[in-house]
Amino acid sequence: MKKIFSQTIASLFLSCFAMKSNAQWQLTGNANATATSGLGTTNAIPLNLVTNNLQRMTITSAGRVGIGTTTPPNIFTVKGAGSTPAASWVSAGAPLFVGYGETAVGNADYILSMASTSNNGRPVFVGRRSRGTLALPTTMANNDFIMSMLASAYDGSVFQNPATIDFLVDGTPSAGNVPARISFVTGSNSTNRAERLKILSSGDVSIATGNLSVAKYATVKGLFSANGNVDSAYVIAANADSIHGGIVVKDPVSKSVLYSKKSGSNAGIYVEKTSPATNTGCIVARASGSGTGVDAYSTTGEALYAYSDSGLAISGYSAGYNGIYGETGDTLGYYAGYFNGDIYSSGTYYGSDARLKNNIKDFGNGMEIIGSLKPKNYDYKKEGNYALLHLPRGTHYGLIAQDVEKVLPNLVKNSKINLNSRKKKDPTKDEGSNKGEQIDYKAVNYTELIPIIIKGMQEQQAVIEDLHNKVAELTALVEKLTPGSKTAVSNVNLSSATLEQNIPNPPVNNATRINYNIPVNAAKAEMVITDVYGKRVKQINLNNSGKGSLNVDTNGLAAGTYSYTLLVDGKMVETKKMVVN
Repeated sequence: MKKIFSQTIASLFLSCFAMKSNAQWQLTGNANATATSGLGTTNAIPLNLVTNNLQRMTITSAGRVGIGTTTPPNIFTVKGAGSTPAASWVSAGAPLFVGYGETAVGNADYILSMASTSNNGRPVFVGRRSRGTLALPTTMANNDFIMSMLASAYDGSVFQNPATIDFLVDGTPSAGNVPARISFVTGSNSTNRAERLKILSSGDVSIATGNLSVAKYATVKGLFSANGNVDSAYVIAANADSIHGGIVVKDPVSKSVLYSKKSGSNAGIYVEKTSPATNTGCIVARASGSGTGVDAYSTTGEALYAYSDSGLAISGYSAGYNGIYGETGDTLGYYAGYFNGDIYSSGTYYGSDARLKNNIKDFGNGMEIIGSLKPKNYDYKKEGNYALLHLPRGTHYGLIAQDVEKVLPNLVKNSKINLNSRKKKDPTKDEGSNKGEQIDYKAVNYTELIPIIIKGMQEQQAVIEDLHNKVAELTALVEKLTPGSKTAVSNVNLSSATLEQNIPNPPVNNATRINYNIPVNAAKAEMVITDVYGKRVKQINLNNSGKGSLNVDTNGLAAGTYSYTLLVDGKMVETKKMVVN
């Protein structure tokens, strides 16, 4: 702008040829001008240029040029319209150019116009800066201001300067290169304004202070950093500190607050908390309504995988619903939850309500089913890929699934585990060396064996009681038919006879003790031990009366449940159960 106006003034003076002091200007030109010729005044009177009998331009005695004003405050002043400007409009410095306008919108605009058929032809506003002097410019230095655009507004008494757009050197200049950055500065005056946004010479954009609000439907592309250093590996890097959090996203409508769609092999969302001093969750999800805290869904892999070096990998809590819920649509061998290690629960329940069941029927032959099962002891495999399953160590007791399947096929499930479901060295990456490999195996539903065992015990108890009744009846009959038998005419009172539980039960080192009491007038007393089928395995005569103790040696008895009965004068006093391991 200054250049255009300077050329205008120069053209006026160039057209004024130097004349002799007694010469006149010729409308057709002057051919007698010399190097010392001049057009103007030789005293302190301004030079005024007039058209249509109106003063259009003034050159003051101090050399100031004014267009539209007779009192230019600086070297060159243009006033489009309005009243005489107050002194506060130019209160400091000596600017080369000042322009004024008033009242009508647009009459203070400065328009640079150009028409060109060239693709790079355009009006250019140039701000040039160097160190040194105009005669001897020198190289700029890093962080030097190149130029600025200043916004200044009147507060009622003076003009305040609350905002600038600054252009600065952004690095060390070299031959052919001066890196530059643009800084956007805002505030309410020159003392509190601060840099809010800068565009670096590298193209990175940084928000120095304040918040970033992205308008609806706006798109953020490229590298972006908030509150700290840029991480060049990510599109957006948010660095939290003791005052500022990371990222908060709120969405009051029926859309996703945060939506991530990931292609490629590595993790879709990865969150890591490195502080060892707190036990808060790495990810915390809270649903204040009836929805779930975390919903995880997968079409082929695990729906949810969590890893922790020392704390809980997954913690679930609900104030009024299930803490954790797992579901799978697969019926070919996978599970709603798979745990590669021991499981502990403070309480376990299974759905057993009659309202959940159809075709409810009694079943028999519990002892027959139990007799067909083959309990074993064994060790789990640890070699090869089986080591990845973290199976328990030491000797264990149980059933072989293939044996159970022959008797109770509905209690055996064909199962499989993918080896890439193991503990990962880096959960953010696809460690696909074993991807697709799997181990197939059979699993047993031990829980449903419990009702069969209960049914077998009930059947066994019914047999025991029936046999005891028959033994008592036969014993009484034999003694009545035996001549000279004391018990046949015995009238002993059995109310004082007692039988106590054997101690310890089960016996330790094949030894246990049974305490009892026999009435003093009893003629005969004996202890009878029978197995689950009612077969008598031991019969011991008790010679003393009153309180007594019997030491029983269980060596030679097979593991199982036995019954022992106290008989006094052929009458059954009481029966107890003894378990032999």
